[in-house]
Amino acid sequence: MAMVKSINELPAEILGMVFFEFVELGVELEKTRQGQTPERLTAVCRSWKELVESNPELWSRIDVQFGFRNSPMDVEPIKAKIQKAKQSPLALYIHGRLIIVDNHLKITRDVLALYDLVKNHRWRALSIFDPKYLSPFEIIFRHIIDNPHMCRLSSFRIGITKAEPNAEVVGVLLKEALRQNLNIKHLAIPVSLLEPSHPLLQAVSYLQFAWVYIPTDLLSTLSEASSLRSLRVGGISRSSPDPLNPPAPCTLPMLEQLDFHECPEFPELIMQKLDLPSIQSLKFKVVRCSIKRGDEQLKMLVTNVPWLTRIKSLNLDSVYVSEDMLLWTLRRLPLLRNLTLASWERVSGKTTKKLSERPTARREWLCPILEEIEFRQCLRLLESDVIGLVEARVRVTSGSAPASTISPSLLRKVIWRGRDMALD
Repeated sequence: MAMVKSINELPAEILGMVFFEFVELGVELEKTRQGQTPERLTAVCRSWKELVESNPELWSRIDVQFGFRNSPMDVEPIKAKIQKAKQSPLALYIHGRLIIVDNHLKITRDVLALYDLVKNHRWRALSIFDPKYLSPFEIIFRHIIDNPHMCRLSSFRIGITKAEPNAEVVGVLLKEALRQNLNIKHLAIPVSLLEPSHPLLQAVSYLQFAWVYIPTDLLSTLSEASSLRSLRVGGISRSSPDPLNPPAPCTLPMLEQLDFHECPEFPELIMQKLDLPSIQSLKFKVVRCSIKRGDEQLKMLVTNVPWLTRIKSLNLDSVYVSEDMLLWTLRRLPLLRNLTLASWERVSGKTTKKLSERPTARREWLCPILEEIEFRQCLRLLESDVIGLVEARVRVTSGSAPASTISPSLLRKVIWRGRDMALD
């Protein structure tokens, strides 16, 4: 590629890989009482509008994100970043964040001027979080999706649940927006807003569903997602399937990554009904059942879900299972290469003693082909325990005292408290 002197000379596909953090504006009522008045908000909007108009080349990818910040972001630091980035344009990534307005405030002309400005640019990504803070949301949302460049969108995310007052209105508008665009590859929406027959399902490669109240709805929707490579599902309920209308099995031939988060327990029904011939990575985050229940469910899943033996990466974050059951599981995952444990309390199914208090070190952690282990915020797991777990396979340096090497293995990395332990 020839040397370029400014961002204006870069092709569109390069500009889509650049970074620029635009702005989030949040004004809470309490902050308003402390002197941050609507006039302050509109003044900041004016300064951002001037900045955007003077730097039109920055708008290749725009991520409109609604959420709260304690105060409006000042434009001056961003101006300095822009000037610096113009000297090295390939180091710049355009990631715009537009505005948030508390429902205690009216939408001012200056706020809408920013919407008008952004509406006429070529969006690559659109993210809308916490729409309940916008008033009137349906007007603003329609203002956003009424975009002549909507057909260029490749990523669409919205955070909303059935419990929110705007849910029905948003559902209608969202379906309208999705009908305008069939090129989206990254989609994150409530599962209830996407019918199983929607043509997007056959083209999308990343799906994120939040608050799955009826697991069978998820399975029927996924049955059409033949190109899906990554799936993230949150908030799955405990509801039992209808015995008169049991869910049909669902095959996702290309799915490689599966992520469950914020679940009251392990999603037994969904995992048993899925067939994932290409699965590589599995993650559970915040499974809230008791350790006893977690052990029972995990054992059942490993025994009854055939595709689990294909996973190469396992991530357990805030999952309540005992050490004994975890070790039992690891021994039954023959292809596992990477293991991550986060916010996990080390408790045995038979005893609450820490590993270091037992007569001999437990070496079952060392699966024969495990290449990487990461421990993050693991209670009752000490650094000396970690060294004891790996010393049978690899030399570990802690400070200036290296442990002896007993035998080689495939283990190449152990991450403890965010740092790599030196492995030879």
